[in-house]
Amino acid sequence: MSEQDNKIPLPGEPEKEPDLLKYRKWFGTDTTGCLLDFAKPYTPPKWTLKHNGINFAKRGDLHIVGGKSGHGKTAFMSQIMAAILCGRFGNMTCQIEGEPTVLYIDTEQSEDDTIAIKNRVCTLAGIPYSVPQPRFKVARLRDTVQVEERYKMILQLMWEIKPDVVFIDGLLDIVNDYNNQTECSDIIRDLMAYSTALNMSMWCVLHENPMTDKLVGSLGSIAERKVTEVFVIRKHKAPHQDKRFKDFPSVFFEIKQTKARGKDQEDWYFTVEDRAMGWGVPVEMGVNNEKPATKFDPRVLKEWITKRQYDVEWPATRTDIYSSIFKPEGVTDEGDQKEAMKVCINSRFFLEQSKDEMKPGQKVPRLKINEELILPL
Repeated sequence: MSEQDNKIPLPGEPEKEPDLLKYRKWFGTDTTGCLLDFAKPYTPPKWTLKHNGINFAKRGDLHIVGGKSGHGKTAFMSQIMAAILCGRFGNMTCQIEGEPTVLYIDTEQSEDDTIAIKNRVCTLAGIPYSVPQPRFKVARLRDTVQVEERYKMILQLMWEIKPDVVFIDGLLDIVNDYNNQTECSDIIRDLMAYSTALNMSMWCVLHENPMTDKLVGSLGSIAERKVTEVFVIRKHKAPHQDKRFKDFPSVFFEIKQTKARGKDQEDWYFTVEDRAMGWGVPVEMGVNNEKPATKFDPRVLKEWITKRQYDVEWPATRTDIYSSIFKPEGVTDEGDQKEAMKVCINSRFFLEQSKDEMKPGQKVPRLKINEELILPL
């Protein structure tokens, strides 16, 4: 490569293709939009969940749940789904405002096992499991034989439902070869792009190798590098070799966050109780699950709404409700107002407008009173 070949062209003179890495055919590639706009403000992360005061699972990103076969990965995800659907489970709280929608996609289990998972989540969330739930959708793809068809169905389901949080259980069933780096890299990049485009929190189950604590194959290596968080579930059975667990139950499960883009989570633990339902019920250890999940009693909130319903012009913004219903009752802290709102929505005292009910130019649905629960004075 000569100095003549790579000299800087004069103004107005067309630039000559350099010899540098010419075989890559990179010269002339359109780079429009690649450079960061320095005037664009920073947007803080929108989190899906919080555990013991620490946020995790950023919206628009991909997360992995790993572990050995039968070590409680699905039981862990059941707790996450329950927390999202009802606002809280154990020490885990949902950080998504409104009424988030959950899509669970099972690629490998029998129909009865999938039904058991559905029933477990509904039991934990306190919602009926024998009637369709508008905010909780479950799909089975085990009977779809072709990998390519299974993957296209997943993409179609996510596009149709547009869930706030999606769970793909499991990732191995959407690739032909988990050691094919090109195929695995393309799949992970696809899912990252999809979660970003729909602003979803996307959770994918991926097994570990049977003999090591490493996520399986090239798929696991690529996923671990690209995703924002990895949670690994470990099953412990007595006798417990670790002195930390000497007073623990004979069988329990450990949740370890092995990768985090935000603040690291401390390990936490759960057991699975058999309540003669046919499906195990996970219970976070060290938590009194009988105490109220919030300091706001739904019965009191219902009284406030009934008493002050005429102080608000319906349909209303959340800000209108904060100022006209919560604030006069002494709830002035912004965090408390949001918590009270979450209880009201989970209790279905307020319903979101449908798209048909929104006015022209209105971008965000407002809230209306659920007249089946809040009666006029």
